[in-house]
Amino acid sequence: MVDPVTETDLIAYVDGELDRMRRVEVEAHLARNPEDALRVMADLRDRDALREAFLPVPSLPPERLRSDARRIDRAFAWQRVRSRLRRAAAVVVLVGAGWLAHTESGSFGVPESFASPINPSLAEEAKQAREAVQIRARTSSQPMASAYDPADLEAATGVDLPPLPTGWTVRDVQIFPSRNGTGIEISIQSPEIGELALFAKNSSGAPLPDGAEPVARSSDGTTAYWRNGTTAYALSGSRDDPALHAAAARLAAIRE
Repeated sequence: MVDPVTETDLIAYVDGELDRMRRVEVEAHLARNPEDALRVMADLRDRDALREAFLPVPSLPPERLRSDARRIDRAFAWQRVRSRLRRAAAVVVLVGAGWLAHTESGSFGVPESFASPINPSLAEEAKQAREAVQIRARTSSQPMASAYDPADLEAATGVDLPPLPTGWTVRDVQIFPSRNGTGIEISIQSPEIGELALFAKNSSGAPLPDGAEPVARSSDGTTAYWRNGTTAYALSGSRDDPALHAAAARLAAIRE
């Protein structure tokens, strides 16, 4: 059984401190989790940039050596072009593997919604809470708690919950621990979308001004993420549905 990949493993992976087998396990985890992969790729870029910034500046070589270097550089120009083509092919492979999303216009690249990076802890905790509620729903000995009172829940947890659209039926409400205090998972039945899960938790950092952060979406399009004030949200469905993202945008637009 493979040990779960933790935040410590991801940091050690970036720092090059894992043994070969653990690196393979971490890379398999990254292939299944695009959000973690994007974050690790950014950390690797920052690490390499720092290393380059602190390299000692070499003294200028003699003119003969510089002339030889220019001649060699011209001789290997085609090899550099081939290297760029190989990197482009690697990008195509990553796109096929799902590491990069396809935009609505049909071109390849990171969608505009990723202008606001997804908080990895929010994505992970929302996933865990949803899985726990799904297991609970299959267990007859654990009754569902369908009462939804946003004001009462906020008074008890400090988590700001939005009023839900007309027609949405709350099937279960559960409270979970999170990295910043408390998280709330709400199971919902929507007539136009089907089964939904809304996860909300206290978010680290200063409150955001109106319109400071757009709604982001997961790579498979089944979850939308946003923040209002000091609360972070994740709205998940069973498929990539335009109605789900429209509903997330409406909820994100609610400002107290």
